[in-house]
Amino acid sequence: MNKALSPIVMPALFVGHGLAINAALNNDFTESLRSLRTRLPSPDAIAVISAHWSTPEVRVTSSPFPKQIFDSIEFQEELYAISYAPPGKPDLADTICSLLLTAGINAKSDSTRGIDYGAWGILVHLFPEAQIPVVEISLSYHIDTKKIVNVGKALAQLRNERSLLIGSGALVQNLYKISKNIKAKPYPWALEADRKIAAIIQAGDASALSEFALRNLERSPAMPTPEHILPAIAILAMKEKDDRISFFHESFQNASISMRSFIIEHG
Repeated sequence: MNKALSPIVMPALFVGHGLAINAALNNDFTESLRSLRTRLPSPDAIAVISAHWSTPEVRVTSSPFPKQIFDSIEFQEELYAISYAPPGKPDLADTICSLLLTAGINAKSDSTRGIDYGAWGILVHLFPEAQIPVVEISLSYHIDTKKIVNVGKALAQLRNERSLLIGSGALVQNLYKISKNIKAKPYPWALEADRKIAAIIQAGDASALSEFALRNLERSPAMPTPEHILPAIAILAMKEKDDRISFFHESFQNASISMRSFIIEHG
């Protein structure tokens, strides 16, 4: 077969998004997102699993023109000057819900919900033109670190349909112990947890990452709550046998937030 005519398997990404102010900053993290754009195939649509949206069942934005949500309590004034208004894609929302329901996962579309910082805060650097349709996927209250693996597996086939799947959260995050200084030296416990998680991700084992999170939730200062690591588990579950995993950014911000981000690429 002519290689040029071969079907494209889209990458899948996990982005450690940090505090909202990153949307307005030019730093090593935001530069890594801009640089990453040059190695990505052009997607027909983007689906973001956001740590910032929790619902009873999995919900998917289905508005043709989703509004931009400023959803974080630490939003500085300069963030309100950022406009990011991509179109939605209702038919993709329907497909995602169908895939999840077929896998036994309760899901429904949501035509009123917009796109929160977990999505637009990273997309403003990845795809600043805001022309590619975007849908956002919530986290369900009833889906734990084990069940989120099934969410990732159910959605993995969208990679064959020119959809770019992104998880947005953090591998290590403790807002109770956060430093106001974005460049503060990370805590030793944060570095240790980040290093252990990185090894699991490099091995491509979503179940092992699920178990690690389950063992450490509420027991380790690196993981007081689950919502920010759940998108990473879902994305890692999308890895196929011939895929490779690499980290396109590694750093800490505010002493307790890992910005480590990875990409799964085919072949």
